[in-house]
Amino acid sequence: MLKPVEKQRVAEEIVEQLRTLILTGQYAPGSKLPPERELSKRLGVNRASLREALKKLEHLGLVRIRQGDGTRVQDFMETGGIELVQHLLPLAGTGRPELIRDMLEFRRIFGRETARYAAVRATAESIARLEALAERADHTTNMLDLFELDFEFYVALSQAAANQVMTLLINTVRDGVRSYMPMLSNLAPSGEAVRRHQRDVIAALKARDPERAARSADEYLRSGAEMAARLGGRPELAPLPQPPL
Repeated sequence: MLKPVEKQRVAEEIVEQLRTLILTGQYAPGSKLPPERELSKRLGVNRASLREALKKLEHLGLVRIRQGDGTRVQDFMETGGIELVQHLLPLAGTGRPELIRDMLEFRRIFGRETARYAAVRATAESIARLEALAERADHTTNMLDLFELDFEFYVALSQAAANQVMTLLINTVRDGVRSYMPMLSNLAPSGEAVRRHQRDVIAALKARDPERAARSADEYLRSGAEMAARLGGRPELAPLPQPPL
């Protein structure tokens, strides 16, 4: 389960190994990690580096360190934060396929509300940035590049919505989404649909029409989630019911 790590990036490599074991359930919630002496020996590291790594895992909400009780694994669905998404998504193919569905659902809800707020708050400068991204999309034929541009469009849209927490949230999940971009780009709507959607959202922002912006984003992102389930042949990826707008 564990392997010795190199001296460079010692704490980070320890965190990576233990984090994966916890997220994949090999260390179950409520269980204890091996004692520090045993862990440091199996990993081939000194105890100072191990303690640094365990503190980072505690900060992520993955373990709880208590004197006299050792290091106990937490239920990260109760104690973890949004930053775990970028580490969970690469594990979606190894027993947690519902993560893809949930990520696409989050993208739909987030995109819809971001577009709604942006239609009220966008400045001329933020709209110009969105138009520049749409212009690049008009001249991009590679689907992977187009998918990344579409993601950047929504990053810019969150900035146009003028809510710092929204922007930080999308920045947090960006790395996790990028690790899955090759698969997601194959399940994305057509290039024509991407370009049409971006132009429609920009038109709604210019018209200061929040309902049109929200509806455009919701329909576009819903179709993407449905396509992921259909083309991927994965019924477990089918979107769950959502309340009406």
